[in-house]
Amino acid sequence: MALSADWIERHLYDAGGYTGNTYYIRIICRQDSKVWDPVNKVMKDEIDITWADSADLLVEEGQTGVYPVVISKDLPAGTYDVVVYKQLGSFPANGDDVEKQWEFKNGDIFGF
Repeated sequence: MALSADWIERHLYDAGGYTGNTYYIRIICRQDSKVWDPVNKVMKDEIDITWADSADLLVEEGQTGVYPVVISKDLPAGTYDVVVYKQLGSFPANGDDVEKQWEFKNGDIFGF
């Protein structure tokens, strides 16, 4: 099943409401550990993409502390881990705090 539009997987809620924090996600394939490249819209081996290039920034809804987690319609079918990070510095880095993570299936009900 091909999706025709990007979709919201869920929302991240900043516990402090509007704080001005910056959050981003990284999407990792469960089967082969490839990482989603949100700019080029392809899966890449971890060694072929920088941390910052694999970060997909979450955009806050106004100043509500609510951040929709948007999944690209171009993500191939499969089972993925989504990891949400709180950016600590001026750009995404592998030392940023993990705020949340979960698994989701993309594609038909079986994730194929």
